[in-house]
Amino acid sequence: MKIEDIILLGAGASASEGAPLQGDLFREYFSSYQTEKDYRINNEMDQSLVQFFKTFFGIDIKSGDLNSVSFPTFEEILGILELALNREESFKDYSLTPDKPWIQRIREDLIFLIAIILDKKLRLEVKHHKKLVNRLKREQKLSKTGFISLNYDILIDNALVDIYPSYDLDYGVEFTNFEKQDDWKRSEAKKSVCLYKLHGSLNWLYCPTCISLTLTPKEKRVATLVFKPQNCEVCGSEMVPIIIPPTFFKVMSNFYLQEVWHKAEKALKQAKRIFFCGYSFPDADIHIKYILKRVEINRGSTPEIFIINNHEGKSDYQKKSEELRYKRFFKDNHKVHYTDQSFENFCERGVDDG
Repeated sequence: MKIEDIILLGAGASASEGAPLQGDLFREYFSSYQTEKDYRINNEMDQSLVQFFKTFFGIDIKSGDLNSVSFPTFEEILGILELALNREESFKDYSLTPDKPWIQRIREDLIFLIAIILDKKLRLEVKHHKKLVNRLKREQKLSKTGFISLNYDILIDNALVDIYPSYDLDYGVEFTNFEKQDDWKRSEAKKSVCLYKLHGSLNWLYCPTCISLTLTPKEKRVATLVFKPQNCEVCGSEMVPIIIPPTFFKVMSNFYLQEVWHKAEKALKQAKRIFFCGYSFPDADIHIKYILKRVEINRGSTPEIFIINNHEGKSDYQKKSEELRYKRFFKDNHKVHYTDQSFENFCERGVDDG
């Protein structure tokens, strides 16, 4: 189908449903550790992370009020670990040798930390994403709308799946499910809605042995892999997440993610309007800016841009800074419309695009 509108979902969209923002993930995880440590299944991972934060940052998770702790950012931690891996260097007591791959293991634990917290915090009924999908369907716009998500959660996925069989959800990649009877089927072009998840998804399990991808519809199965490994039904190897964590050194070499990015770029090229929802356009997101600039230059014009990212307590300074980031990036900045709407309002009413 011809896509006219692209809705790009950032972290603020998920925050409207209760997802913690990136800066709160460590506090959320370790707060639950303090209250639930006697009952945690993934105790080895917990102990590893507790020791890591004490050794590297002097943060004692086991005592004290975590609300007063200034945690490092994901970019800082993963940047340090990935730079060590790239340089093939280690830290005292944190080796990267095959027999003691502690740096690799900490990196994996941090990815699982994201998955576990998102699973824990997003178990209630989806509200705003469902209102968005229902509004678009009611206005007969859904068939001409594509979605690009920068989030790992499956909020928009579930909202779209809930309208089945009216529409098929197309992630833009091939799943092993397609070969199974009474399972997830390939979307039909005439009734498909595209959802491209640029940083991976909590319901995608990847087999690095046979290079296959399995979908776990409506289940954030990645969150359970740390204490319940799952084997590939094709070759029997252990499956891993496809999650690109927030880091300065994003690696997009995975075959399936490359497919997703390619199809997202094609969709953006044909769109008349792009709605940025819950996304502040941070300077560090150079991969996103790269694809947007490719689209803008290669199509010869800037699509109409709408920014929907207001929320309670947002200061005028934050709004002005955010608006400037968008307007200085796109060459036809008169097409950049910085709105005063929240994601919740957009889901219910949309915007007046003139």
